[in-house]
Amino acid sequence: MKYDCTGVILAGGKNSRLPGEKKTFRRVGADMMLTRIHGLFSKLFKEVIVVVNDPRDFIGWDMMVVTDIHPSRCALAGLHAGLFYASNPWAYVTACDVPFANEQVIQYLIDQREQGVEVIVPRTDDGLEPLAALYSRQCIPLIETNLEKKILMIKKFFRKKKIKEIPVADLKKLDPSMRFMFNVNTPEDLKAARSMAEETK
Repeated sequence: MKYDCTGVILAGGKNSRLPGEKKTFRRVGADMMLTRIHGLFSKLFKEVIVVVNDPRDFIGWDMMVVTDIHPSRCALAGLHAGLFYASNPWAYVTACDVPFANEQVIQYLIDQREQGVEVIVPRTDDGLEPLAALYSRQCIPLIETNLEKKILMIKKFFRKKKIKEIPVADLKKLDPSMRFMFNVNTPEDLKAARSMAEETK
């Protein structure tokens, strides 16, 4: 049975540190990064939404594609669009350049939903991980307020009493190498991701 949750993939990045083909279409292992994540999300969620800048790049793809509503073209605007179009009360949100999204981690976060909580987010050694997190649609007004104020860092809209942080010790039980948060920003990252994919064959 699939979760009553929407999977949101943010695929509208500027690609500035990895020139050439869009990151989302780069291959890691046998599949494009977008295909890897979308395949997992289609297995887990009743609905999957991909947020993009230019929908023309995705003509012919069998997936729900939307664009930002707010013109700022940042991750917060992508998160806003994903939540706005979601038909479920919760959405798990990730970037398109995270090729090792982990099913066990996602399931664990979903199981932490409870009344009064708006965001369920991993707390790693480097801080909160907002692009591997679960968001309630109740966050939409808070996000809209910050977008209008040009406060664009995702974590800035969090309300301390409404956030549930998942400690790193819990996460390492599910994904000891913490690969679920490895993202591809540079050619070196892409090379490392491809090596990791070969190791897990």
